[in-house]
Amino acid sequence: MLLAVGLLIAVAVWAFLFALPRHGLWTRTWIGAAVLSAFSVAALVATDRLDHVVGPLTPLEVGTGLGVGGAWLVATHIGHAVLCRLFPSFLAQINDLYAIRDRRHVASMVGAITAMGIAEELFFRGYVQDRVGLLVAIVAYTAVQLVERKWALMLAALLGGTIWGVLFWWREGLVAPTVAHVLWTAVLTFVWPLKGCDGPDHDEETVAEARHPLPTPTPTTTVQAPLGEEVP
Repeated sequence: MLLAVGLLIAVAVWAFLFALPRHGLWTRTWIGAAVLSAFSVAALVATDRLDHVVGPLTPLEVGTGLGVGGAWLVATHIGHAVLCRLFPSFLAQINDLYAIRDRRHVASMVGAITAMGIAEELFFRGYVQDRVGLLVAIVAYTAVQLVERKWALMLAALLGGTIWGVLFWWREGLVAPTVAHVLWTAVLTFVWPLKGCDGPDHDEETVAEARHPLPTPTPTTTVQAPLGEEVP
């Protein structure tokens, strides 16, 4: 029963994030992350699983997360290059996802991405996978992406969910998968964007045009001279 409630909450969070207009997305991300994290922590405390699920916070766990996250970054860029050649529509979908960035508020975006990465790991790995296994957690994590209606995002969730899930199973704790997940998302968003996906920020262009509008050309009038006369 508690698992079903949690899955319904996850679907509601994704609908709250992506079914509404994109304006205000990053504020909604903070709210969605808080809701998902609160449910996950409460459910894990109620079942006396929180300490077991979180696991040890050690340099080894952090280093493992950084290593796996870095390796998955390289693999993601290689896979992206291949898929763009095979499916031209793939690049269009990825570009549309990159369009949600707001470079005027990078600090808020970094915080929101970090908070959401932690929330996803707490729920899908720490709660769902710990309770019903890796396969169900992967399916659930992939299925909630249907709200955004982009197969590229579902593919990223399927593969990423598998990586983070195996890492959680291997390391027996959330530290390594959470570090890998946050690193992967943040670097792809801000530091090393996928090829062909780092175009101009249209929101920034709109603001710049509003602040410094281009001068309007002065209309010219043509004087019609009578026949036989010249206009000086």
